[in-house]
Amino acid sequence: MRPHRLLVAAAALLALAHLIGRWYDQPLLPAAQALAWCALAGAALTAPEPPPRARNGLAVAGVALAVVVRPGSDERKFLWAGAPLAEPGWTGRQSLWAVAGIGLAVAVAALPRRAPDRRRTGAAVVLALLAGLLAVARDSAVFLPPYALPPDPADVLPAYLVLVALALVALVRSGSVPVALGLGLAAVAALGVLPPTPVPASGPGLVFYSAEAYHVRVTGGGVWADLLGFLAAALVLAGCRWAERARTRAHGAARPGS
Repeated sequence: MRPHRLLVAAAALLALAHLIGRWYDQPLLPAAQALAWCALAGAALTAPEPPPRARNGLAVAGVALAVVVRPGSDERKFLWAGAPLAEPGWTGRQSLWAVAGIGLAVAVAALPRRAPDRRRTGAAVVLALLAGLLAVARDSAVFLPPYALPPDPADVLPAYLVLVALALVALVRSGSVPVALGLGLAAVAALGVLPPTPVPASGPGLVFYSAEAYHVRVTGGGVWADLLGFLAAALVLAGCRWAERARTRAHGAARPGS
């Protein structure tokens, strides 16, 4: 079996272990999520089909995400009401998100270009309109559980807009529907409009969470955001491989015997 297939299988098992542990609030392996992103980065780097720049970009994005979600990265002491959740200014975590975005941009730019097509352009316009409507409706009670506050726009909108823009570029420039769909799922996960993570029964008494854990449980995301993130990564990787295979087949059809 080829190395990239082994790495994909390892990433799938690690992602499943993380999601099960997140759902029941009992981690099976604390480092499962970070290891899953490392395995996905290795799978992207060793996959034979995508262009080298696409492989390198996806690998850089996967490693950056692995560092972001490494065990202990979200641990903070409980904060009383009124305490600031984060200090202002550019943080190391935001820098890692920026590195992941740059890696994805490099991968999208490395996809083979296809001739302009009206259907792809129309689909991109519809996608942009839906993305705008979702961004406007993110504060609606439809997406939020009772007594929940919407995420701060300054925290979620930059990543959301970047992912939507990359999805549009991938769709219009190369016609890679899986890549565009994967980036769209990642954008939805980044926007924080998903159902809240279920809180398992913990018996009588109060349960205290850190500021980050409370924010995830109340405003949505949690296990659903992680699930969409893994699905998005699988679609982007598969889309990059499909785009290169389609280009190779088209090249062979145009020049038989080459």
